[in-house]
Order: sequence, then structure tokens, then C-alpha cells
Amino acid sequence: MGARKNTPMSESTAFKNWINSSVVETLAKEISAQYPAFNKKEFIKVSSKLGPLELKARVLLITAALREHLPQDYKNALPIIVSVIKMGSLSGFSLWPFSEYIGQHGLDHFKESLDAMKILTRKFTSEFCIRPFFIKDHQQVLKQFKVWAKDPSVDVRRWVSEGSRPLLPWGARLETFKKDPSHTLVLLNILKFDEELYVRKSVANHLNDISKNQPDVVIETLAQWQKNCPKEHQPKLDWIRRHSLRTLIKKGHPKALKAMGVGGPANVTLGSIKLSQKKYKVGDSLQVSFDLQSTSSKKQKIVIDYAIHFIKKNGKPAGKVFKLKTFELGPKQNISIQKKHSLKKITTMTYYPGQHKVVIQINGKPLKEASFFLKV
Repeated sequence: MGARKNTPMSESTAFKNWINSSVVETLAKEISAQYPAFNKKEFIKVSSKLGPLELKARVLLITAALREHLPQDYKNALPIIVSVIKMGSLSGFSLWPFSEYIGQHGLDHFKESLDAMKILTRKFTSEFCIRPFFIKDHQQVLKQFKVWAKDPSVDVRRWVSEGSRPLLPWGARLETFKKDPSHTLVLLNILKFDEELYVRKSVANHLNDISKNQPDVVIETLAQWQKNCPKEHQPKLDWIRRHSLRTLIKKGHPKALKAMGVGGPANVTLGSIKLSQKKYKVGDSLQVSFDLQSTSSKKQKIVIDYAIHFIKKNGKPAGKVFKLKTFELGPKQNISIQKKHSLKKITTMTYYPGQHKVVIQINGKPLKEASFFLKV
């Protein structure tokens, strides 16, 4: 998602409730100011149907209402939408229905739609609505994105990377880019040393997407960037490398570990994993601790991850790997590691009761585990 600032989460503000009756009323007011023929009264009736719907369904419902009440000719409707966006009274998720509208109805008007998306992405994000345009004619979009990769707006530059990600969460998959990453690597090459972390984070996430299907391409790209990396940009590249290889590191991919300076299996002894409790409930914090002893006479690069094997709806466990610590362990050094993992309720995770386990893995290799019971 394109919002640069995190929105506090609670039961009343979680995801779906970001699109509510107040948003509908504000949309109606702002559209009417630009298009007096807009039927505010009929449009606002859509609010009564929002209640049982999740976030995306709410957006689609409002988008359908926009289609019904705006001019049926897209070329006449789009300027109204752009005028409302420029007015600035709406921001963030309130603008998502406009994004969806452009993605659904603007494919026959490429230039006008791309120009509108460029305006929209500075107020919300156009990373989702650009996807159908890539699918229809990726060359045309890429040509424009190469220009916008150097745009003065950080939001536009970030959109160039995020909107072209092959496996963007919540977005349509771009199979062409999944099969041939060279299309978008041209864009990432322009953005890799961007002054804004907001942009570089998207570059790393984009590379991480590519690594899930073509890991060697990512490793080779990072190696090539390293060859030509000016000294002043080295910290930026180090950050991108660390975050773009995270999925491969969690899997213990040998070339990815080598790219991170990890020579192979760690020469260590791992003590028993200690949990603060044997039983937890949703909302608790899982506290893990263990000792790590080097068995080597030389210092070594260590990457520690941990996996939690959550019980799923079918009653079977499924592991999810999390980053813990990357550091250099001195000769014969002994250190203690502690980690706190929140088990709070979140909209993207459904907990099920049962016996779970924590697995510590070092340099991609699972070493020891401990079990706990989760009550729901």
C-alpha cells in the first residue's frame, strides 16, 4: 500500500472501516462541487450496504456507484475525478474508489489515465490501478515509467517501482515480468540509489518478488550493482541487498547467503530454547531466549531467523519465518539472544488453538525447536 505513514490500528479502525459512510458523503460533496449534475442523494444510499462487506468489496461497491452516477463517457468523467483529487479534501483510502474506477474503465484511454494516475499517486497510490494497463500494453507503460523514474516527486518514483512489482500484494500478478524480470530491472537500476528510503524499500521489495521465481537473476543483479557502486552509495546498496534477499536467506539459499557474506553452515552450538510460558493466548507476547556459542577460532557472519509453526484452519501446522538478527560472532564467543513476538490480533492473521512450535534457524538451517500451546 502506498501510504507513507502507518495508520494506528484498532478494532474500530481496522482496514474495512477506513471505507465508511463518512467517506461516501465526502465523495458525494466533493464530486458535486465539480459536477453539479451528480445525484448526491442516490449515491449516498450506497452507505447502507457497506456494513457486512470487507475492505475491497466496499471499494468495489462505491466504484460501481461512481460508474452509475458519473458521466458514462470516460473522457468526460475522468476530468471530474482529477479535479476532485486536486482539490485536496480527500486523501488516503478515501481515494481508492477513484483508483479502482480508472483501473476498470480507463484502458482505452492510456495517456489520459496514466496522467491521472500520476496525480492520484501523490495523494494515495496508483500501484493497483496501473496493473491492468501493464497487462494490456506493458511496453507503453514502461516507456512512460522510465521517464517518471526520475520525477521530482518521491511518490511518483516509488510508484514506478511498486506499481511494476510482479507479485504486488493485493494486486494482479504481472506474469510477463514474472517470466522476464529484465523489463523492470531497467527501472530499478534507475532507482537503486534514490535518496529516499521510501523508494529504496520498494526497490528491495521488488527484487524480493523476483527472487521467489528467479533467485539467480537477483543475485547477479546485486553483484553487478556492487561492481559499479560509488563509495557514497554503498550503505544504500547494503540495505537493499539485505532486504531483497530476505526470502532466500530464510530458505537457506547458498548463493544468497554468500552474497550476504555468510560462508556456509555456522560453526556454533545452540543451547536450549526457553519460552517465558508454556501456554499463551491471543494478545500475549511470546518471549524466546537461547544461548549461542561459537565453536570456531575465527569470526563468522551469522544470520538468525525464527519460524513459528502456526496451526491453520485444517488443523495442520504451517511455518512462517521471521528475521531475528544478522551479526558477526567472534571466535569462541558466547552470546545470549532474546526475542519478543507479539501474538496480538491482526486483520491479516487468523489464530487457531493448538500446539505450536518455535524453530530457530541459523544461516538458513533449522537447529532447535520449542513448543507452546495457544489458546484462542
